[in-house]
Amino acid sequence: MLLDQDVSKGTLRRPEQGIARHEPGAYRADIDGLRAVAVLVVLLFHTGISPLRGGFIGVDVFFVISGYLITKAVWQELQQGRFSLLTFYERRTRRIFPALVVTVAVTFVFAPLVLFPSERTTTVWTGLAALTSVSNLYLAVETLGKSGYFAADAYSQPLVNTWSLGVEEQFYLVFPFILLAVSGLGRRRAGAVVAAIALASFLFCIWLTGANRDLAYYVPLSRAWELVAGGLLVFLSLPRLPARIRDGLALLALALILGSAYRFHGGMFFPGVLAVAPVAGAALLIAIGSTGGSHITRCLALPPFVGIGKISYSLYLWHWPVFVGVALITARAPTIPEAAGLILASLVAAYLSWRFVEQPFRQRRIGRTAGSLWRQAGAAWCACGLLGLAIWHVAAAAPQTESDRLAAYLTYDDRDVYLRGTCFLIGYQQTVADFATADCLSPSVVKPNILIMGDSHAAHLYRGFEAALPQAHVMLAASSGCKPLFGAGGDPECVGLMQRMFERFLPENRPEVLILSARWADYDLPLVAETLRQVKDRAGIVVVSGPIAEYQRPLARLLAQVAGGRSDALLVGSRATEQAKWDHELQALVEASGAIYVSPYRLLCPNPETACRTMVGNVPLQWDYGHMTAEGSQALAEAIIGTGAIPGARAWQEAAP
Repeated sequence: MLLDQDVSKGTLRRPEQGIARHEPGAYRADIDGLRAVAVLVVLLFHTGISPLRGGFIGVDVFFVISGYLITKAVWQELQQGRFSLLTFYERRTRRIFPALVVTVAVTFVFAPLVLFPSERTTTVWTGLAALTSVSNLYLAVETLGKSGYFAADAYSQPLVNTWSLGVEEQFYLVFPFILLAVSGLGRRRAGAVVAAIALASFLFCIWLTGANRDLAYYVPLSRAWELVAGGLLVFLSLPRLPARIRDGLALLALALILGSAYRFHGGMFFPGVLAVAPVAGAALLIAIGSTGGSHITRCLALPPFVGIGKISYSLYLWHWPVFVGVALITARAPTIPEAAGLILASLVAAYLSWRFVEQPFRQRRIGRTAGSLWRQAGAAWCACGLLGLAIWHVAAAAPQTESDRLAAYLTYDDRDVYLRGTCFLIGYQQTVADFATADCLSPSVVKPNILIMGDSHAAHLYRGFEAALPQAHVMLAASSGCKPLFGAGGDPECVGLMQRMFERFLPENRPEVLILSARWADYDLPLVAETLRQVKDRAGIVVVSGPIAEYQRPLARLLAQVAGGRSDALLVGSRATEQAKWDHELQALVEASGAIYVSPYRLLCPNPETACRTMVGNVPLQWDYGHMTAEGSQALAEAIIGTGAIPGARAWQEAAP
């Protein structure tokens, strides 16, 4: 990922007239320290046990650093009349390709040992796309093309982190030409053009994040402004502020980065406007380091940070395959000592990669000329390609085992089962206008009406109740990540859909049974009580469906591992524990409100010391961390009806022909 570290060691001269005037080869130890902050934030986030839920913003920091260093180097060479596109791309190849190709090759070799066939296929194509600098585009298409909305499991994709390399390399296929075109305009006018490009990319990013967050995350046009933000520093006159102000601004900049890492999470609309915080923090720290520095930038220049910064590229590459390999074997989040071990192992792998792979190429001990470098790169690409295609072919041609059959549910097609796209909206891809009201909310005049409302954990109940109660009319109103609660904030499309249901549909239609279901959390409890108070007269019976059993890794994968010889204890050790606690708390609140509570968790897991119910015949009851298959949905619906929790449901069953 990222960042050109091809800067020579040199002396940093005092800025003249308050403006940053670094020599062309000036080395910035504080920037290596900032790299260390970025990569450590990513590593801590990826352990899965740190409070840095937004550690993915480390990549945004890398983008800013890369944009600054590359723009600075190219602009200086242009002004000196010695810029060469061939030399530029040779430097990029020396910087990026050697460590990447080794990482991809080693991952390919170990893939058959830990990945199932469908996972190996994705890994092979991701690796080959990474070597061609298009893994971001491949992953964007792969995400959009998944038959199941929830099918993207990063912990089965050891090369998914290479997406950021694709963004950078595609950016650098274009940006040097832009700098070349504006090089004769002078510093200010050229800066204005670059700023206009950054603004256009930023506005596009905001729009695309609202329209399709997945695409916005991967597409270079929506990420370019982050790299250009770093590049803009090259064109700005940066005043030398008083030391106290520099210290205060540096503290603010670091707070923007670390605060984003702590406060952001994967459910937010990112990148979009939110990405401004880490980008601004990184740009501000680089600017302060250019104009006299601060206590924080001097701290970043200390040897421990600089050392990690120097190996940050290899560390970024290697940590994720290491983390994924261990996660797939253990099938759970690491403990604190295990996480420390993973980080240490990643550091060791990164140092070896930097010392024996990166450095020989960058110091021209290998591939001394551009021609020899291109030949070696081409040969390495072909070798990796042949290795990857061989692995893919073996996975496709090998006889299917029971493990392979179960693992195939990792790509379960949920579209028809969940009515995805019509009655179950994908909130960040669709609007309330896409909700198919005529198909989803047309009450019957001859059958009792059951309305299910909520998020994906409501959508996965739909097919089961429809199959179990053919004499009833089952309706669904759901949106991803959308709690069926009065006063809940968040995604405006979710808020809009729930408002429509609570304020218009329920008062006008009053279904016999209203089922509220979601992936509940402890912070939902106060709003649940208020919601039940509001809806108690808007339905004949109000039922709250509690948490379902969840797993730290997809259940289909766990079952495949057990079928391959692992102990059933894997199903217990990988089960999440929070749901059991929230289940009892939610039940007490719901019953105190006079509504009916059903517990999918206890129906599936009557004994917490043993494995839950996980199969319906030969089909997994759930296929990812917690969403049900069609067979699982019907089994759960029948279990709920069997408890008598829904008055009249048994009579509707018995009335079925």
